[in-house]
Amino acid sequence: MFNFFIFGCLSLFQISFILGKTDVYISLPTGAGKSLCYQLPALLRTGVTVVFSPLIALIHDQVLTCKTLGIKCETLNSKTSASERAVIMEDIRSNSPSLQLLYITPESAATDNTRRILTSLYKRHLLNYFVVDEAHCVTHWGHDFRPDYLKLSHLRSIAPEVRWVALTATASPNAQDDIVKQLRLNSPKIFKASTFRSNLYYDVVMKDLLPGSVESHVAEFVRKALNYPKSTSEPQKSSVSTSCPVPPSPFTKPNVEDVVRNVSVEAKESKFRGSGIIYCRTRDECERMAKRMTEEGIRAFPYHAGMNNKLRDDVQNKWMTNEVPVIAATISFGMGIDKADVRFVVHWTCPQNLAAYYQESGRAGRDGKRSYCRIYYSRDDRQLLNFLVTQDLQRIKAKSMDKKVIEEQIKAAQQGFSKMVDFCEKPGCRHVAFAKYFGDDDLRPCRSSCDFCKNPKDCEKKLSDFHSEEWKHIGKWGSRKRALGEDSSFIYEDGRNAKIDQGSEGNDDAVQRMENEEKARRTAVIQEEFKRRRISAQRSSAPPRPSPFTNSKIGVVDPNAKQIANLTLARRSAIKTAIYNALSSNKCGGNDCSIETASKLIEYEVYKASKNTTIYQHKASQKVASIKKSTKDGEVFDISSYKTLSDESLLEGFKAASSAFLM
Repeated sequence: MFNFFIFGCLSLFQISFILGKTDVYISLPTGAGKSLCYQLPALLRTGVTVVFSPLIALIHDQVLTCKTLGIKCETLNSKTSASERAVIMEDIRSNSPSLQLLYITPESAATDNTRRILTSLYKRHLLNYFVVDEAHCVTHWGHDFRPDYLKLSHLRSIAPEVRWVALTATASPNAQDDIVKQLRLNSPKIFKASTFRSNLYYDVVMKDLLPGSVESHVAEFVRKALNYPKSTSEPQKSSVSTSCPVPPSPFTKPNVEDVVRNVSVEAKESKFRGSGIIYCRTRDECERMAKRMTEEGIRAFPYHAGMNNKLRDDVQNKWMTNEVPVIAATISFGMGIDKADVRFVVHWTCPQNLAAYYQESGRAGRDGKRSYCRIYYSRDDRQLLNFLVTQDLQRIKAKSMDKKVIEEQIKAAQQGFSKMVDFCEKPGCRHVAFAKYFGDDDLRPCRSSCDFCKNPKDCEKKLSDFHSEEWKHIGKWGSRKRALGEDSSFIYEDGRNAKIDQGSEGNDDAVQRMENEEKARRTAVIQEEFKRRRISAQRSSAPPRPSPFTNSKIGVVDPNAKQIANLTLARRSAIKTAIYNALSSNKCGGNDCSIETASKLIEYEVYKASKNTTIYQHKASQKVASIKKSTKDGEVFDISSYKTLSDESLLEGFKAASSAFLM
């Protein structure tokens, strides 16, 4: 099951724990079985081993895995019921606890109750050792820094003789040194293996260079990776079309529970060979991608924080049992899930740093069989990525922290971003890029496990084509803006050299942050509307608010709206004009509504879905590109849903939302 290196590592690890008093630092590649490095020693000694893990969901999966292996394991966290807590505490207080592993979060480790538990175990010589899982979270140089991890070293004061184990798969040399420092590891034994996994094939596909639908390209890749039948006569295809309704898009509201529940008994009987993950940045993208895959004949479900716990569990269980082969998820999905037959991991949008990508893509191929890791990359994605990283830097600079720590965090963010861009935009072995980043000694090319080593000339040609269009250098790291040809002026208010709107929030978790901001924005809009109505009632003699559709000169819906700060009316009008021109070229005037009305409503839809000028301009760019692509492919862009709206129907959704808010 495990290779020779890991068995050798474990032997040394056991000796150091049984005969000596040595802290241990372990860095093994993704899927190499790091958990075994502390689970096995925990079985060899009487007492309790305490494991610190960053997420409750991750802890839940680890506890279930341990119990299936016969390890007596429990967790204490905010979701542990009172009855469960009572049983666990009774066992811990006994003279000979049956508990072998206790999982807790770093946040709970700082509480007085947890400290009392640990002190009691230590005084009775029943506290074996502390394990810090995902140890890169303790360092500013890590890609997922969590401040609560820094408090773990305080536990040395209550249990000074307990040995520590730090485990990670994604620590650069700087991160490794900082982990040792922050956890105050005492002359630790260091075990580190190469990051190279020969069974994983890495490649990067440039969205801008694909002639047809990018989603169709993804679907074809999925079919090949899973040997998925394309013929409609196959049972898998028929079960998708008849018993698995299309997952919801962001613009419709079907019952998602029914979508998952209606995977038929026939589908359960025809399990798929292998599975895959498509990582998306936002919840809407997850739903759109799942919908497109289903339309392409591939059964897929979305997975994100906007779904309730039961529904997420149902989706995950169906994916784990191969009833549903593909899941379109945000990056939170997959932590702690040990599924051996993941044949592919697709990133629909590029991660923010190389360490995160290594960890996320490493969820593929844990059974040792050939598996595929792919990024779909574009100039638009890179621009958005640059914006998010810039937001991170602004947030870091605003922290009340030591200046040196702030500088380290900024440097780490810059380095991770720069190496991620280099991974996508520079020719070279993909595995060597990982090896250099993580400080491996072996820098030999993989020869056949990435697109560059397999066909370097073809890879260089694609990169040359990707860079051949006009690009402008901006920012500290030479980031670039895409050239939009004759339509570029409508994207940036002051032309192509305009600065990106910096915004105000950071991006610890881009998906959750964007959703929280959208929720706050909606609340602010509702409150503003209530305020307006109160003023209107007090000034009954004042003229009524002009209709959103009355300003024919402006040509946009609700020209007086103030939802997006710093967005001028002239910019909105320019966006609407660009949409109008694209629709006119598409020749879709034969639909139920006019091109003029459709362009207004499409612009307004983009406006309502955006929270700042950067996102507004980015979404507008995508919409125009989508219309032009339909034109290029000889397809009519459907505007039938954009029918003429009265003032009442326009505000109908808003009124419903405000009513719900009052309830």
